[in-house]
Amino acid sequence: MGAQPLYPRLPILTRVAINFNTTGDNTIIAADASNRIVIHRLWLVVAGATNLTFKDNLPSPAAVPLGQFGGITFDATGEPWFCTDKNSAFIINQSGAVQVSGCIYYLLQN
Repeated sequence: MGAQPLYPRLPILTRVAINFNTTGDNTIIAADASNRIVIHRLWLVVAGATNLTFKDNLPSPAAVPLGQFGGITFDATGEPWFCTDKNSAFIINQSGAVQVSGCIYYLLQN
């Protein structure tokens, strides 16, 4: 019986860990020259107060303030939460220098 999709409309998603503690841009998924990155699910927690900015193809993403031990969950709905342009990485920018841990589920699409 192989792997089953999370939702019938979604194919099997690739999973990658979120694990950084540095200020500034943190590349979570490297750019792919011929595909865009489509994020369908994400969860993370932070060890201390910080602001996170999710950088995809939007011109001015807003920073999300999180307190100590705060977290975010973007659950799979069938619609993507974030999409990059082709040959663009998915980046999370952090204002502080605290541990950020979690997981992202995504697809590569032309």
